[in-house]
Amino acid sequence: MGFYADAKIKAPTFRDRGRQLVASRSDPNAIRDMTAIAKHRGWSIVVARGDANFRREAWLAGRSAGIEVRGYRPTERDIQELDRRIDRKLAVEARSGRSREAAPSGGGPASASAREAADDPGARSRLRVVESVVRARIVEPSVQERVLTAARDRVAGWLERGARFEPVGADRQPVDPAVRKERQR
Repeated sequence: MGFYADAKIKAPTFRDRGRQLVASRSDPNAIRDMTAIAKHRGWSIVVARGDANFRREAWLAGRSAGIEVRGYRPTERDIQELDRRIDRKLAVEARSGRSREAAPSGGGPASASAREAADDPGARSRLRVVESVVRARIVEPSVQERVLTAARDRVAGWLERGARFEPVGADRQPVDPAVRKERQR
């Protein structure tokens, strides 16, 4: 089955082959639509093949939707772009009221802590990692929101007690391969 950008175009933007979605070119709108279909089908892992620009855009779209994308190794710039996309997505959700359940209401200490978590780059970075894992591993949206709400509440509680978080990746130390093997046992 083919998906078309509009009625005047004769060639499909991408094709659905059941277990595969295949695009003939690197169109960001097609990649966005393919990602929406993959998410709707509950795919938690996809493999991107083809041109480097296509794989990059597929990685960005998939990761921002909570889907693990294999076949592309992101650069530091790609990770920064992903962070920007996730921040924009969260801001839009907050403005539209979709994340009311996730954000504590009222003016009490919990909402102050939630605002503090949103202002703390380390906490925000950690929560993005948690969100990516939850969205990739849990299919049911209501369960996703429940787990994410619990994670936000837990981080807010830690911040209330004075905890500080380093951004993800900032505390990484090079690991000796021998030590890594020992850890895997």
